[in-house]
Amino acid sequence: MEDHSVFRLFCSYCARMGRAFLLVFLGGAALFAVTFLYRAPMELPIYTCCLIGSVGAVFFFFGFSRYVQRHTALRALYAQCATRLGDLPSPRDLLDEDYHAIIEALEENRLAAVSAAARREADATEYYTLWSHQIKTPLAAMRLVLQENPTLPAREVFAQELFKTEQYADMVLGYLRLGSIHADLSPQVLPVNALVRESVKRVSTLFIYQKELSLQIGDLLGTILTDKKWFSFVLEQVLTNAVKYTPKGFVRIYLDPAVPDMLVIEDTGIGIRPEDLPRVFERGFTGCNGRGGARSTGLGLYLCREVLTKLGHTISLRSTPGVGTAVRIGFARGELALE
Repeated sequence: MEDHSVFRLFCSYCARMGRAFLLVFLGGAALFAVTFLYRAPMELPIYTCCLIGSVGAVFFFFGFSRYVQRHTALRALYAQCATRLGDLPSPRDLLDEDYHAIIEALEENRLAAVSAAARREADATEYYTLWSHQIKTPLAAMRLVLQENPTLPAREVFAQELFKTEQYADMVLGYLRLGSIHADLSPQVLPVNALVRESVKRVSTLFIYQKELSLQIGDLLGTILTDKKWFSFVLEQVLTNAVKYTPKGFVRIYLDPAVPDMLVIEDTGIGIRPEDLPRVFERGFTGCNGRGGARSTGLGLYLCREVLTKLGHTISLRSTPGVGTAVRIGFARGELALE
């Protein structure tokens, strides 16, 4: 709601009182006309108009004051996030009561819609949470079969697709828990090298399958204050993307020499088009690469940014088509802020 000047409020009130002004003008004109026709002294209509005008001016400015107060009260209610209907100015007449009745009906409809949407969201969350946990049982069984049958035909392909399926299930759980992630955080001071190598080990299946892709890990000295589970989730998402879009070459993990608190995961993949780069962290955005041969959900980088933001970290991305991509994760220092 825009701010209104006193002059604009005055003009608005005058427009509201337009009929009253017209009525007073016509009454005064009729009084002067009758006085003129009967050749009566003109002092009579003049004094009458002065008296009526004085009384009318008092009522006019009193009404204008009430008008400004009502306008101010409504603007204050508009600025509040949660406006209670009981805080609205009391209706002055039947028309105001009608407007109040309409507002109450609209508010009831809004609350009903919000309640219905909340129930649908809760049902969907409960279903997908249950599904995510149930799907882990057959996935664990397949993982066991894979371990017990080292000579299984096409074992590498099977292992890679199984890992992707497990990661998609974890992504669903991460997405569902994102809103209440603060309740699941357990911040610790962890060595960067161990944290990265543990994540690399979990995605090693993807690197093994990519015969023309090598992995280079630099000296990852120092520690990081973070949550192990959620930070590992981000690392695995970034590493998976690196392998997915890098058919040959290398993936390199190192600390930026100029910024020691910056972990860089760099690849020599297909890169990202400049027009897609500003939107890669948007929810559901897949870009040209995601709509091509390597199908994408558009949730991976979105979840990475949301998780890292809640952990107090930062993430940025630099990329050149045909050259590669570098994902930069900045560490938090000091206390981890919990909601």
